[in-house]
Amino acid sequence: MLRDLANAKKMNDIVTEILIFILAILISTFVLRFAWNKSLVKHITILKPINTFLDAFILSLSIAVARGI
Repeated sequence: MLRDLANAKKMNDIVTEILIFILAILISTFVLRFAWNKSLVKHITILKPINTFLDAFILSLSIAVARGI
């Protein structure tokens, strides 16, 4: 992601890369919330359900940063 932004020659490419990043984070937020509440909470008793999309968004963003985007 950051390499693509650094190599972008036009403003249009930069905007496209940023929009793709935002879209990927939003999609992963919905998938993460569903997977967390439906699967992980049932099998790992120490975890609690995610109640708000803000919590899911922050967790998704944290995972993306930890992965190295």
